[in-house]
Amino acid sequence: MTKKKWIILILSIVIIVAGGIGGYIWYQNDQKQKILDSIQLTFTDQTVIEYGSDCHAEELVAKQSGQLSAPQIDTMKIGKQTLEYKVSKGDLSKTFSHEIEVKDTQLPEIKLTKESVTLDYGDQFDVKKYIESVSDKVDGELSYISQDKIKENQNNYYTYESDVNTKKAGTYEVTINAVDKNQNKTEKTLKVTVKEEVKEEASKSQTSSTSSSSSSASSSMSKQYVASPNNKVIVIDPGHQGQGNSSLEPIGPGASTKKAKVAGGATGTSTGIPESQTTLEVGLKLRSELQARGYTVIMTRTSQNVNISNKERAMIGNNNNAAAVIHLHCDGAGSSARGAHTIAPASDNPYCSSIYSASSRLAQNVISSYCAKTGIKNRGVSYRNDLSGLNWSEVPAIYIEMGFITNATEDQLLNDDAFQTKCAQGIADGIDAYF
Repeated sequence: MTKKKWIILILSIVIIVAGGIGGYIWYQNDQKQKILDSIQLTFTDQTVIEYGSDCHAEELVAKQSGQLSAPQIDTMKIGKQTLEYKVSKGDLSKTFSHEIEVKDTQLPEIKLTKESVTLDYGDQFDVKKYIESVSDKVDGELSYISQDKIKENQNNYYTYESDVNTKKAGTYEVTINAVDKNQNKTEKTLKVTVKEEVKEEASKSQTSSTSSSSSSASSSMSKQYVASPNNKVIVIDPGHQGQGNSSLEPIGPGASTKKAKVAGGATGTSTGIPESQTTLEVGLKLRSELQARGYTVIMTRTSQNVNISNKERAMIGNNNNAAAVIHLHCDGAGSSARGAHTIAPASDNPYCSSIYSASSRLAQNVISSYCAKTGIKNRGVSYRNDLSGLNWSEVPAIYIEMGFITNATEDQLLNDDAFQTKCAQGIADGIDAYF
């Protein structure tokens, strides 16, 4: 065999061997790819994990093909997390990523020994005596911090606000607030009633109870309101409540005419938010605004879950000798109606004519300042004799209809947080002007 033939033979062998090796490598790679393609992992729809829960990453897997290696979920860390899963078949494996978010949706819980308490005149009162526990489901018991020591972004605590004066008969509300580690907040109210002082001559008054009752209306009218020097007690009444009360009560002392204790209120035509919620939000902002200006503020309610009649709301003002009572409301009419107005007792009011002059002046000041601050149309002051909240008052009292929530534009405004602050500032400006 010639040299040339030998070279051709060797080259042929090399080509055949190289082709075989290449084919084998290609086959192996192809088989590996098929195995990799067959490795699959699908997840459930759950992407939100409850803070502090005992949730395992495997629980989020809907289907797998291969041996699964799952990561750990840190359920004590709020926020988004990217979980890296590994699925293996033999020596081959694939990595899959799945994003979740840990959220704390559990509110702290406030347990009271009782929802309401009645005290004798002059009794000692300690709020903590009626607080059974304040805790978070995950983080446990919350510690008490007085309001003056609460820092910005403080968490894991509870506090309370109390203006109970056992030397002054009346109905009070103590608000307990709890804030957990993740800034979830809960509020609960303890209703406190302080009885009238029992005087030595009380037994003698029993004999005259009948005549006293029959002359209650004229007695109310003969009482002339006299402003007390330096009295800066303001009662804020956010109109309505979570559920109306259709039971009837007299519209004034000695009245035969009766009306529902608390009407249900209007509903925002655009937002769908009930009037009772809007007035509560503005009322809480007004409380903060007035307190910052040096006033003592008493709220008739600080939550939706109450049942307080219009007469009882007026009595809160009377029992606390308020310098002014502000009843917050929203109007309802046709969709084109707009503007705000205040309401005061009429000069010929048969139940509370003694507060006409002071209430009228308060109403004029408040509506003027309110409309100047908010830009809402000024519809002036109305005078009425049929509102229980005014008729039972012995201290200056007004209603303010802050706008029409049956008007889409005013409904949106009155339920806007920044605009509500303007509402509170405008009313507070009017109270300042009144004093």
